[in-house]
Amino acid sequence: MNYKKFGIVGTILIMICALAMVTAVSSAEAATNDDNCTLQINTTAKWRLDLTVDGKYSSDEGVGSKTINLNTTDLKMASVTVNQYGGGATNVTLLKGNKTLEKGKSTGDGIETIYFYYQTD
Repeated sequence: MNYKKFGIVGTILIMICALAMVTAVSSAEAATNDDNCTLQINTTAKWRLDLTVDGKYSSDEGVGSKTINLNTTDLKMASVTVNQYGGGATNVTLLKGNKTLEKGKSTGDGIETIYFYYQTD
């Protein structure tokens, strides 16, 4: 192997190692943030979510339970509306880390709407 090929291979290996280190550090920071806000939908029913977080609207729908990362640690306001289409109880919980900020639930009698509004003081 001549010096030119050795230099190219060495440069590529250094770049791969650097990229792996940056990725590992980024993943570790995201995984260790215990104050991140999430919305948990616990159900077996079909549902639709209308969500406003700090003035930004989004929607989602699905069947069964789901945890949604709100991508913030400094939640100021959240408006949550979950429409349940089907039987079975549905519990919706707004969390910051392991702390419950707000929650709502359905009785499980069929088509129902769960709504709550959260705002910091």
